[in-house]
Amino acid sequence: MRVVLITFFLQGAALGFTAAAAPGSFQAFVISQTLAGGWRRAAPIALAPLITDGPIILLTQILLGQVPPIFVRGISLVGGLFVIYLAWGLWRGWRAGAGPANGGNTATANGGLWRGVLMNFLSPGPYIFWAFVAGPILLSAWRESPSSAASFVLGFYVLMIATLLMVAGLFHQARRLGPMVVRGMLLASIVILVVFAAILLRQGVSG
Repeated sequence: MRVVLITFFLQGAALGFTAAAAPGSFQAFVISQTLAGGWRRAAPIALAPLITDGPIILLTQILLGQVPPIFVRGISLVGGLFVIYLAWGLWRGWRAGAGPANGGNTATANGGLWRGVLMNFLSPGPYIFWAFVAGPILLSAWRESPSSAASFVLGFYVLMIATLLMVAGLFHQARRLGPMVVRGMLLASIVILVVFAAILLRQGVSG
C-alpha cells in the first residue's frame, strides 16, 4: 500500500511540474505580474488552481465526455477574449511608462489572484488536461483507494505550486537588471499573452 501511495504521489508530482513549467497563458500571466509588481504580487496567483481545479475536475469527470465540441470551442473563445483583456491592461500600463513596483500591496495581490482564477476558469487547457491527461490517472488512483487519489492530488499541487513560485522567484531576481530590461521583458510577456489569446480564439473559431 505504501509503495502504491508513493507511486501515485510521484506521478502527480511529475504532472504538476510539467503543467507549471510548460509555457502557457497562465504562466505568462504569473511572469508579467512578477515583472510588474514583484514576487509578492505574483505569489497569490500561483494558488489560483487550488480554487479553480476542484470544480473543473468534477465537471470534466462527469460532463466533458458528454458535451458537444462546440462547448469547448465556446470556452476557448471566452478565454481568448479574457486573455486579450489582461494583455490590454498590461499594455496600457507599459505605454504609460509604469516601472516595476516594489513589492505590491495586498489589494493588488488579491486582484491578481482573482484574475488568475478567472483565467483558469475561462481557459480550455485545465478542462482538457483533467479530462484526458490527469483525469484517467486520478480515476485509476481512486479505484485503488481514496488515499491513493489523495496522494496523487497532493503530489500534483505541491510540485505545480512550488514550480510556479520558483518561476516567479527567478523573474523577481531578473528585475534587478534595471528598469529598461524589466520593461523589455514585460513587453515580451504581453506579446506572449497576445499569442496565446490568438491561439485560443483560433481554437474557438475553427475547433
